[in-house]
Amino acid sequence: MAGETLVPGFQFPATAISRDADAQAEALRACAVDPAVWSGLTEPTLWGNDGFRAMSAAGQGIDGYIHVEQRLTLTGTVPLGTAVTFRGETVANEEVPRGRRIVQRFEVRRSDGGVAVVSEHVRLLPDLEKMGAKAGGPGRPEEVPGEAVAKKTMTPGDVVTYSRPVGNEIHFDPDFAARYGYRAPLAQGLMTMTWMAAYLAGDLAAAARAVLVARFRRPVFWDDALSLVGDRDADGRLMRLCALNADGRIACELRAEIDASA
Repeated sequence: MAGETLVPGFQFPATAISRDADAQAEALRACAVDPAVWSGLTEPTLWGNDGFRAMSAAGQGIDGYIHVEQRLTLTGTVPLGTAVTFRGETVANEEVPRGRRIVQRFEVRRSDGGVAVVSEHVRLLPDLEKMGAKAGGPGRPEEVPGEAVAKKTMTPGDVVTYSRPVGNEIHFDPDFAARYGYRAPLAQGLMTMTWMAAYLAGDLAAAARAVLVARFRRPVFWDDALSLVGDRDADGRLMRLCALNADGRIACELRAEIDASA
């Protein structure tokens, strides 16, 4: 079945799931997020990890994939512990210069059949012969508009805690990461997104509809220091967040479109 899951049009089996409060709290603390920020609600970026679990359950290996973008469309909230139906499909599988670009989309449906969340994964399945070592030293710091929001440092323990329920050796095994040209295991892109999204929690919880798009522009290693810079819209809401690495370059860019009156 593993090969079938990568064919556009493949349907992942629908499953009934509910988010456990203790498991969510553990994942959030690994990201330096206070679980109380989400006030009894399911944290939206973690639906991405449910997508990875669905892939694994369907026989699709996820070791070595590189997450390049995550898109979330939210229409309301889902309380912790609420049973939902989770299902998805493979949208695209196309050749790109460094391998294959895979797009898989998942839906979170409420008991009334309404869609609460659409979670879309965009990932690179690398061709090792085209990857090679990551050459060059630190680049020039980027000028990123906005205000300083927060700082954090990844730790191997936190990265393992966050990624353990999902898998993918590129987050755990230094030798495996080295095969892809990386100096150390990578933190999940979703882990950085989870940290960033916490600063939007109030607006997202109150929104009738919101779209979040995270682009993972550079790898975040499991021991990297990050700083967060935010840019606000005319109403004072954060609309763009950038996580900068120690060299001052953007590792992850998160854009938010929040509609409180849809």
